[in-house]
Amino acid sequence: MTDREKVEKLAHIIEFRTVSGKPGSFEMAPFVQLQDYLRKAFPAVHKNCKREIVSEGSLLYTLPGSDPSLKPIMLTAHLDVVPAEDGEQWPHHPFKGTIVNGRGWGRGSVDYKIGVAGMLQACEDILNEGFLPARSILLAFGHDEETGGMNGAAEIVRLLRKRDTQLSSVLDEGGYIYTLPWLREDVAVIGIAEKGYLTLRLIARGEQGHASVPGIRTAVGALGECLSLLEKHQIPARLSEPVDRMFQATKHLFNDSLTEFAALSLADKTRIIEKWSLGNAFIRTTTAPTMLQGSSRENVLPAEAIALVNFRPVPGDNSNDIVEHVKAIAFPLGIEVDFEDTGHIFEPSSEDSMETDDYRSICEAVEEIWPGLTVVPGIFPAATDSRHYGRIADNVYRFVPAHLGESGLSVLHSEGESVSVEDYLDAVEFYTLYIRKMCGGK
Repeated sequence: MTDREKVEKLAHIIEFRTVSGKPGSFEMAPFVQLQDYLRKAFPAVHKNCKREIVSEGSLLYTLPGSDPSLKPIMLTAHLDVVPAEDGEQWPHHPFKGTIVNGRGWGRGSVDYKIGVAGMLQACEDILNEGFLPARSILLAFGHDEETGGMNGAAEIVRLLRKRDTQLSSVLDEGGYIYTLPWLREDVAVIGIAEKGYLTLRLIARGEQGHASVPGIRTAVGALGECLSLLEKHQIPARLSEPVDRMFQATKHLFNDSLTEFAALSLADKTRIIEKWSLGNAFIRTTTAPTMLQGSSRENVLPAEAIALVNFRPVPGDNSNDIVEHVKAIAFPLGIEVDFEDTGHIFEPSSEDSMETDDYRSICEAVEEIWPGLTVVPGIFPAATDSRHYGRIADNVYRFVPAHLGESGLSVLHSEGESVSVEDYLDAVEFYTLYIRKMCGGK
């Protein structure tokens, strides 16, 4: 199969409008259509692997190994994407899978259909070469990662637990090839931990009335003051072990202004790194007001004003710490604080081991494809389906073999999401090398 044909498969996978939402609120037909396409596009995978459809939209593939004493590995990506307006502010339509100027454009190209296509293509290629693995390989593709993974990844985990499946490791999204503003060169960051997830609902109450005679204090004004104070008084920074490992492993790449960084105090390190949004996300439980609700008319004072604030706790902080921090600011202003969704609260993950064949195989595969690229451990500042898969795995690692560029993680949900053709083909090679290193066989 030519490189062009492989890229065209990725483009076609991007075309499926697999937008997820709350259970029962989004269209499942695109997921079913995508399943049919994958069966046709990757015939060797579907001939040699057991395929199971979970919760209508998710997929689990199992390629059995010849040595049952070896724990299986899992490679996982998600089929679902966040919404995208048709063409608005996009250089190319978000669901056309346009390939132009050496890039594949569209919603999900980086997050995370590069993984879906790349993992399947890697398996397709090695199966066509007659590969017979010693270690079993599982491919898991959830359909609701963007909304918590409760019907996708969590259900796949329940299914595997019933079978007493224990994985050697899971390779999920997370670390990337980053262009970090405080470093002179790009680095590949392998996520050995990830931050948690929590959203709080803040409610300010007032007297509904005509906007021509507002009171001295309004619900919207009180809520605005609260949000301003939350941003001003951030939860203190923590230099977690994975992030400290990342800094130590990249100190030879620090910009000239940071040559003495390693010798600085924690407080001084914090003041430097928090200047950059990604740096701040590495070292702090972030505070992000995301949604606001007030009056339905511009001339009506609302009886209540509501804000949703999303938090991503670093290891060492937890949901109880966050709630107490917010209440200390909100309660004196008369603001109510509650959980937005108690089923969507995730604490930070534990730190996974770097002393495994799995981790070493990831690093070796990266180094073979990108010679000279520094590979370091780190933390992923967002949440992934690995929060579920970690229950049945000895270790979880997070890495997407793609360059994010100077925009960093903001590329993932941006207008104009795209991935380079070169990165996609390198991703196929990366997954191929990783599978061969971990699974041996013939």
